[in-house]
Amino acid sequence: MIRKSTLIVALAAVVLLVGTSCDTLVTLTKPNVETEAVNSGATLRLTWTSVTDAKSYEITTDDSTHTTTSTSYDVTAPTATIEVRAVNGSDKSDPATVDCKVVETSSLVLYGISDASGNDPSGLAFTTSGSASALSLDDANKASIDFVCDDQQASVLPVGFINGGDYGWSQNGKVNTLMDAGTTDFDAFYLAAPSGYTTQLTTGANGVYALWLSSSQSWTASDHFCKVKIISIEQPTGTYYKVTLKAAYQKIGGLRWLKS
Repeated sequence: MIRKSTLIVALAAVVLLVGTSCDTLVTLTKPNVETEAVNSGATLRLTWTSVTDAKSYEITTDDSTHTTTSTSYDVTAPTATIEVRAVNGSDKSDPATVDCKVVETSSLVLYGISDASGNDPSGLAFTTSGSASALSLDDANKASIDFVCDDQQASVLPVGFINGGDYGWSQNGKVNTLMDAGTTDFDAFYLAAPSGYTTQLTTGANGVYALWLSSSQSWTASDHFCKVKIISIEQPTGTYYKVTLKAAYQKIGGLRWLKS
């Protein structure tokens, strides 16, 4: 006769074995995500290689979550951050994070080119890391200058921005353009337009402007989009202009999103 205690132990072992087989832990590696701006910069395409044991993938943006079984996904709404996770049932990988935020420069001062002082910078330049800088118009700087704060050319009076490539400098072949964003709200403007730009534009205090940095006359994935807000415009001596601005730069090539 089988003892009652022996039977209980045997049943417990069976239950443990069944529970363990149903609760197998799946360890998922996070996807290796690559990005590409498409649709003339309106869309960010995400691609990644298949993750072992993944049944689907979860894409999270600032305000929505999407699921796909594919190894690519197009994000069409501007967002500051994207996270991609591999999924198998209730198991999820650590997120692969795509940083889409603009790089901001909180304050920068430029002087109109009529300023007689050679030490006051008139050139606006963006580095590849996204920071904005003010440069003098010395020959050594001309290749780097994206726009010039100009208060002499009739096309931008009393003061405005002109593409560095418009001055005929041998060092600068840029075809940078800009346009009025039609708002004074720097943060609320987060999608640059695909057209309507010019290489020379008058600017005004509190205005927000979209900047398109390019070396050609058509969109490419190596272009960069920025925005600036004119904080103030002054005439310290009643002659030349002093312009204080803040700027933001999208470091993902070709992408027109400008979210902070």
